Amino acid sequence: MELSIYLPIVIPSVIMVVTSIAVLYVDNGKTEGFLRALYFALASLIVSLILFVVFFTLKYYGYGLFSYSIHLTPFGYFIAIASLLASIIIIIGGINELRDWDNRSSFLSLVILTNLGVLYLAFAYNVLTIFASWGIASAATYVIAMLKKDYNSTEAGVKYLVMGLLSSSLMIVGLAFYVLGINSLSLDATVSYTSLVVVGILFFSVAFLFKIGAFPFQGWLPDVYSMADRVSVAFVSSVGKIVGIAPLVVILYYIQPMSSTLSLTVFVLFVIISIASLVFGNISAFSRKDFAAMLSYSSITQVGFMLIAIAMFPYDETVALAGLMVYLIAYSVAQAGLFLALSHVEKISGTSSFEGFRGIGNGDKALAFAISILLLSLLGLPPILGFWAKLFVLESSFSQPWLTIIGFLNSAIAAGYYIPPIREMFREGSFEAVNSPERSSTIIASILSIILGILAPLIFGVLI
Repeated sequence: MELSIYLPIVIPSVIMVVTSIAVLYVDNGKTEGFLRALYFALASLIVSLILFVVFFTLKYYGYGLFSYSIHLTPFGYFIAIASLLASIIIIIGGINELRDWDNRSSFLSLVILTNLGVLYLAFAYNVLTIFASWGIASAATYVIAMLKKDYNSTEAGVKYLVMGLLSSSLMIVGLAFYVLGINSLSLDATVSYTSLVVVGILFFSVAFLFKIGAFPFQGWLPDVYSMADRVSVAFVSSVGKIVGIAPLVVILYYIQPMSSTLSLTVFVLFVIISIASLVFGNISAFSRKDFAAMLSYSSITQVGFMLIAIAMFPYDETVALAGLMVYLIAYSVAQAGLFLALSHVEKISGTSSFEGFRGIGNGDKALAFAISILLLSLLGLPPILGFWAKLFVLESSFSQPWLTIIGFLNSAIAAGYYIPPIREMFREGSFEAVNSPERSSTIIASILSIILGILAPLIFGVLI
């Protein structure tokens, strides 16, 4: 057997496992030790990212490994790449903030472990693989949410943990029904009992919808996004969403071909939740004047667009899956950059309200440009990456034109809360330009959104 086929999994896994342990010992409590640990963690994520891009380019996919417990797929690579990109942006931006944490090396270790879990979720081919990787990735995000240990972060983290335990319980029940319905632990199996598979889909879908904060399972989300430390939230709001989306995509991808009953179940379930998330997120975000609260409710709307793609799996899987992969990258990069930008602005202006952004256009043009690009990416303005993401997702729904119209209208409505912060930045005000890692990460995220936006049609062509 040719050992080279194992390299896309083995090399990044070894790098992440070794680094997640090593950073705990490299940080000796001094500033120099912390910086060594941080650069070590950052290097491991960047190397892993480069490896995934190289192996994908060399077409190391389309085959199973380790007794078919995992299966390398193109979309699996993009899920892992989206997670790594967001994590790199967050670690770069969190240098100053993490420096004062007592458990700063634990944050670095948990970020790497989350990416390890995402890697195996993305390539899962077996129910047991999903259990194990979900446990690693989810547990790490719950701890990260409360890791700063101040009162607000702890309260937010506990709420996140309680919701996480509930979602994990539902996932176990759902996957148990699913296994009974297909008579196999392998995801790529023939459906034997349609009714059991339907029940399984309903249960584990609710579990993953809790994780990503879709309506009506978003109760925990506003408090966590508004109260927890900004660096932690930047991670939870970007990579945490990928942890919830990845297993949902993988499981539904392998139910092929779907019977009419399964197709209708998937379509109806996710269309209803998608539309509800779009409407609820837009209405709630409109009334918010706090930037963190606006981002928390707008993320529910963003999830609604992702669910449009999942709803279209039974009818146009190739385009829907490609659109969703582009959307994951666009969303995770923008969300990570914007929460880091908020962290920077709060330290200067002393508030997270829109008024705190006043004068950035005069005092710090580079930061104003970067924040504007990321907000417009979430809005879907061409040629930024977010535009292509929404276009590709809505393209998958062309067979259901009424759904395309609903998605388009909700995208246009979102201008009502994405534009006010931009307008506020260019109003008269005093804002001091200060260099910080958060500012640098925001600028990096905006540049990535532009570059990837230019490359998006090519990326989409490769995926389909």
